[in-house]
Amino acid sequence: MDDVREEPVFSGATGPVAENDPDGIWGEPALADASAADPARERRKAWLGEQWTNARPKARIGTFILLSAFSGLAAVLCAILKASSGYGILMFVVAAPVAEEMAKTMLPLMVLEKRPWLFGSHSSIVLVGLLSGAVFASVENALYFFVYIPAAKLTFGIVLWRLIVCTAMHVGCTMLACGGLARAWSRAREACGEFKMSVALPWLVAAVVIHGVYNLGAFIYSVASR
Repeated sequence: MDDVREEPVFSGATGPVAENDPDGIWGEPALADASAADPARERRKAWLGEQWTNARPKARIGTFILLSAFSGLAAVLCAILKASSGYGILMFVVAAPVAEEMAKTMLPLMVLEKRPWLFGSHSSIVLVGLLSGAVFASVENALYFFVYIPAAKLTFGIVLWRLIVCTAMHVGCTMLACGGLARAWSRAREACGEFKMSVALPWLVAAVVIHGVYNLGAFIYSVASR
């Protein structure tokens, strides 16, 4: 049987372990106090520092453009799928806000967790959120105007409310969540280290709660006005 002591992390190997295995066992909680894993942790730290230092402006610009183009589309898929999931109170007030806010921030979050140095600034992350939220709101509004609401019931007031208030809610919540991602990115940049989701999580939760409270208010109003 192989002995864990034969693992590279304990062998003193000097190869580029961090680059080839970015999720190496030095990050395991069980090895937090293992001094034998210190060399691998140091190599990991040095590798991360190199990535932050050597990140190319073209790569950062390309990442921003791609995320701006596709983050909204990922959220659109969520909006379409939501239409086939029913409109129960739990779906509307709990599940939908969670799914939508995660969908609108999913792609930038994936990049941040694996390659945070591909973002060049705090504002670029927030701007991706703004664009993602705007695209999502636009598609959702179109669905309400042309699919969900019968033409006979589509009043000017409803159109105006959705274009202004609903759009502002979606864009604002997404920017709030991405503000949390940007805050975590800033800390990672300062340390030339890894992105930590725990820093961004309270902001994402706040966005979900605000979205859920809005949906609850809309649900209560729709029931009361019948």
